Amino acid sequence: MANKTSDAASVVTGKGKIVGGVLAVLAVLVVVAIVVINSGLFTATDIQIQGSEHVTKHDAIQLIDLPEGTSLFNVDPDQITEDLKQNPWVSGVDVQRQFPHTLIITPTERKVIAIAYISSDDLAWAIGDDDTWIAPLSTSVEVDDQGNVITTGQGSNTLTGIDAALALAKHYGAVLLTDVSADVAPVSGQAVNSKAVKAGLDYVRGFSSEFLGQVKDISTPSVEAISANLNNGIEVSLGDSDDIAKKERVVTKLLSQVEGVTYINVRSPGNYTFRNAPTS
Repeated sequence: MANKTSDAASVVTGKGKIVGGVLAVLAVLVVVAIVVINSGLFTATDIQIQGSEHVTKHDAIQLIDLPEGTSLFNVDPDQITEDLKQNPWVSGVDVQRQFPHTLIITPTERKVIAIAYISSDDLAWAIGDDDTWIAPLSTSVEVDDQGNVITTGQGSNTLTGIDAALALAKHYGAVLLTDVSADVAPVSGQAVNSKAVKAGLDYVRGFSSEFLGQVKDISTPSVEAISANLNNGIEVSLGDSDDIAKKERVVTKLLSQVEGVTYINVRSPGNYTFRNAPTS
């Protein structure tokens, strides 16, 4: 009995020594890691700051403030993002680490989902997918023979006003919002607070991509008076942004079944009306 007790005690003692040894090794590794991370071994001496479509390399360099001694381990992407967000086009940042000394910093931009044309000011405002006013865009653009925006200044035609806004919407894969009230006052980097514009954005998100492909623009003078103008010339009175999917189904079905439609009212999709021209 005494031998069994002694053997058990020896096993416990042995396990304790193993655990203690493992902990000691881990402690040494932690100390070594801390020393390496805080040493100059991986200091970022080659910092490559890239530009993007709307944020030039020069602008990005001016905005980013990296602390002296920044390394590949202690670089703070969140702080870099905050620095770059002083430019309203920026939504985030991509930071790549290439050991031992290289940091590659690239801004990521907001996706434009809508262009709001404010005719009273002749301004086309880009709106991001987070419902943020990004920035005003030039309403004088160069386009090629197919109507595609040319950024090199070598287009065959120049578009202005609402035609330029429509070309810009096509360029960004966005939807043009028209008839925006003159009292809407966008501010770069601020959230959209116009009820009519927000309702228009609800339609942009709520319509299927297939249906949006048929939409030339969405008129947003007020929430109740929202309408969509289709590429084929048909006007669709939409009203507020309730029952978006149902409204789309009604319009799609009607267009597939009735010829010569010129106007559809789906403000109340369960009680829709339409007009059509006589066909020969």
